[in-house]
Amino acid sequence: MEIIRLRGLGVSPGIAMGEAFISERVVFTSRRESISERQVEEELKRLQRALERTRQELTELKEHVRERIGNEQAFIFDAHLMMIDDQMLLSSLEKIIREEKVRSEWAISRVNAHFETLFDSLTDEYFQQRKTDLSDVLARIYRNLERKRNKKEDSDKPTILVAHELLPSEVALNISRKKVIGIALDMGGQTSHTAILARSLGIPAVVGLHDISLQLKSGDFIIVDGTDGEVIVNPTPAVRREFQSKKERYEVYQRELKKIARLKPETLDGVRFKPLANIELPEEVKAAFSYGAEGIGLFRSEFIYLQRLSLPSEGDHLAIYQKMASRTYPRPVYIRTIDIGGEKSLPQLNIKKEPNPALGLRAIRFSLKNRELFRTQIRAILKASARKNVRLMVPMITEVEEVIELKLIVEELKAELKEEKVPFDENLPIGVMIEVPAAAVLIESIIKEVDYVSIGTNDLIQYYLAVDRGNESVSYLFKPHHPAVLRLLDRVIKVVNREGKEVTVCGEMAADPLSAIILLGLGLRTFSMNPIFIPKVKKALRAVELKTAEKAVAEALKLKTAREIEEFMIEAILRRHPEAFLMSQIVS
Repeated sequence: MEIIRLRGLGVSPGIAMGEAFISERVVFTSRRESISERQVEEELKRLQRALERTRQELTELKEHVRERIGNEQAFIFDAHLMMIDDQMLLSSLEKIIREEKVRSEWAISRVNAHFETLFDSLTDEYFQQRKTDLSDVLARIYRNLERKRNKKEDSDKPTILVAHELLPSEVALNISRKKVIGIALDMGGQTSHTAILARSLGIPAVVGLHDISLQLKSGDFIIVDGTDGEVIVNPTPAVRREFQSKKERYEVYQRELKKIARLKPETLDGVRFKPLANIELPEEVKAAFSYGAEGIGLFRSEFIYLQRLSLPSEGDHLAIYQKMASRTYPRPVYIRTIDIGGEKSLPQLNIKKEPNPALGLRAIRFSLKNRELFRTQIRAILKASARKNVRLMVPMITEVEEVIELKLIVEELKAELKEEKVPFDENLPIGVMIEVPAAAVLIESIIKEVDYVSIGTNDLIQYYLAVDRGNESVSYLFKPHHPAVLRLLDRVIKVVNREGKEVTVCGEMAADPLSAIILLGLGLRTFSMNPIFIPKVKKALRAVELKTAEKAVAEALKLKTAREIEEFMIEAILRRHPEAFLMSQIVS
């Protein structure tokens, strides 16, 4: 048999080797079956019975997952249960059945197609992934229209699950039965629930493989490399031995990471630094702390809007923020206000498409034009701040006027809550994200208005270098170590440090060992990143002396190109501290 190597996106690191099991997906009907006027009420009752069965099934599945995996993963089904009771969803189904006089199967297919089109029109990967949750719920309702028993599982032999796109409930069920040792999917991304479940359970996973589910058949032997995002079909004995060796090295690496997670975050010469975690869901807090996070440096609040088809209430926001405050206490949690608009739209908001969305109505600009939504979110954040470990963070600030306007809204809401005798942190720290070059240039003025700043290097570099990093034609120009970028960061960090306030980097630079050492040398002490990268960065920073990093960076800032800077920094650090980059070599 011919060996096939497929490239995808590694969303959960590690190596899995074994036989493939092809998972079949639910196919919604394309046949419109009509009913008579007198059958409409009975059809609506049939739909209600299916909804009740689905609600019971999801409740049982949630308990099943809680028992076998733990509370941290059962949260997925809370979101699904909320969708079952979402009035917009129910009224959409009922309206189609009543007005078109059709069977429930057709109504569900229509609603699913409508929301798939809506979510597919959103270019932001995180938002696109949420359509899977809705499809999962609709598929369950669809199946429960008929009382058919699920097929008995063929075998309990460990396999690699291969599918076009896995529904979250399918993942949870299969994984909880300890049958799945790896996952390979045509579709998916970093923020899909499949990826979150796989990472939390240490199951290697690769997604975005396009058509692997069509190329394979159950029983084919495959290798899933979740670290490098590669899947190998029909590997030769030599390739199997190569990956078995890599698997063993990765397991050594994992054991080393667990040890590092518990160590004190300080440089060789005793200078403390603070690793924080970027997360999307409250249920990720426990895992983040297990990796060594000392707080949550970025909590993306957009998912609150993605749990339902209608707009979340203040109570919906508050429940999530209180959960975050409670789970992180006494450590800090930085709650970023909603970063939508432009290419990051939501079905509930019906935002108009813009010709240049990256430079359009998004983040703070969107929030200030939609005051009631913004006030609802900030009121909830204030209410959740009573424990005094919550921080308010606002994205994409461009000018000082936006900061002043933000502070006025916060003060108005504080006055309201005082009058209502609702407890909150009267000194709630307010910070902004430095993602727009104009804000970086205005840092002397902005820092006087806020308590801290967080530098979002992903967007800042993209805007500063005029490079769309998602565009393959120009992505080679996206260079975090570009001399202009480092000089800009140097200025921002120095100004904030001089004011005695906190500065954090929460972009991908914080998660890269070389970049983290450079940032340390520039004066940064707080690094926020995807939790899985914390031990690797911690290892690098613990292996260097601050004075070495500072001296090397001072020289590097005089150089002319990103390549010169990288080569100089690596040589300078390795000469004094050869262990700084050792972790990445273990799994290469």
